[in-house]
Amino acid sequence: MAAILHYYGFHISQLSPMGMVRIHYFEFICRMQGLEPSVDKFRVFYQLIRNMGFCSFALRGAKKILINPPKSFHDWKIKFFFIREEVILIALIFRESYVIEKEDLPIPKGEDWYLRLLAIPNSVFGEQVLVADGMSDKWLAHSKEVPVLLFKGEVSELYQSAFPTFGGAMGVRPLGDGEVF
Repeated sequence: MAAILHYYGFHISQLSPMGMVRIHYFEFICRMQGLEPSVDKFRVFYQLIRNMGFCSFALRGAKKILINPPKSFHDWKIKFFFIREEVILIALIFRESYVIEKEDLPIPKGEDWYLRLLAIPNSVFGEQVLVADGMSDKWLAHSKEVPVLLFKGEVSELYQSAFPTFGGAMGVRPLGDGEVF
């Protein structure tokens, strides 16, 4: 997130909720495939746009990786809050100009990382994926159990195991003595 904000030169408060969803989802998909997310990889799929006064990202023309994005975020402006500058590790620039030049980038069809991102099944990821990514608001922070990924009934380190498509599932294990959730 920080690298993308820095690259495009705008402040997090200028980013639309949908733009934030696209960035976070892209990061999750990369990590699920064992890839380090980067601005260059992100730019293959998305281009910066201005939408209703905010910065956001539109599909560049490569494969759509956010299959079923939320249709809208009703009443998000009343839930807006400020983040103290000290908690953000990079200097963010408040973009003054909304002149956005269209970038024409080649799609790296032969690159290994691109082919791995193309291999993601076209399906909607459910609650189990949110739990695996630490994004679920349904998992209690004071739980005495820890979510784990199961593949063929065994605990797995692979994000792919969380998806039924790959034969995996979510499970739980008890919180260990002295282990912080």
